[in-house]
Amino acid sequence: MQIPRDSQNRQELKIIFLGIASISGKLRCETGLHIGAGNDELKIGGIDRYVIKTADNKPYIPGSSFKGKGRSLFEKWQGLSSNRRGADKIYRYEADDIDTALSCELSRLFGSTSNDGNKLNFPARLIVRDLLPEKTTLEKKSENTIDRLSAHANPRTNERVSDGSVFKLYLDYNLEVISDDYGNIYLGAKNNGDPQKSGIDGYIADTIDDLKNIFNVLLLLQHSYLGGNGSRGYGRVSFTDLTLEIKTISELLSIENTAKPIIFESTKPKEIRQEIESKKVEIKEYISSYYTKVCSR
Repeated sequence: MQIPRDSQNRQELKIIFLGIASISGKLRCETGLHIGAGNDELKIGGIDRYVIKTADNKPYIPGSSFKGKGRSLFEKWQGLSSNRRGADKIYRYEADDIDTALSCELSRLFGSTSNDGNKLNFPARLIVRDLLPEKTTLEKKSENTIDRLSAHANPRTNERVSDGSVFKLYLDYNLEVISDDYGNIYLGAKNNGDPQKSGIDGYIADTIDDLKNIFNVLLLLQHSYLGGNGSRGYGRVSFTDLTLEIKTISELLSIENTAKPIIFESTKPKEIRQEIESKKVEIKEYISSYYTKVCSR
């Protein structure tokens, strides 16, 4: 079913928060990483560009940088047009309304901003935490730009997080259903008329696609780069010690004993993506039974 565009009818809708799929792991720098911070002062012979650091002077990876890179790679993979210019004058894909967002794999994960004011915005279901350091060292890397005619050198020095450094990865995906008081579940315009894409079964099918796509983003990122200067060898990363844990709200809040959470563990994103596909029936039964329980209250 489609989301009503007028605010009055949308007041009859509600979001049912079923649980959270939590992903944790480690990001390892395979080459030096530079995510820049503004310089307060420039010193002759010193570092020209510093990496961003926490208040206690430790390097970290902002969740905004990680999420932005993931969204960019996902847009390119899906072949989505850059149809909207944001406040920062950067073009990217945005869904025009909530219905389009619900049936868009990118928008369900990363959210979308409507072209018709805030009333049709769709909040992201994927939450990306700042990646804080577990084991890091810093290095200085000196580089030169050489004038092709005069051979004049323009040296610069960048601060980088050294290869071998490790950051802690935490992602949360909200399991939430949009429905009305009659139990109708809204899944977006493209899903109308498809019996496989309706009701709780359709929602769970979308959720399984979303979970697999989170690990697709990690795979794409391993073959791209994070931060600046990627075409010059910076920013190659890998992911290890990954865990996906799906929990209902009752389990998160320890309200009652319900079915045990579903947990996947692996050292590689591809392996967890394959496990999600192989256990989709188990995931379906787990979410569906809890949804039925919530609706019967």
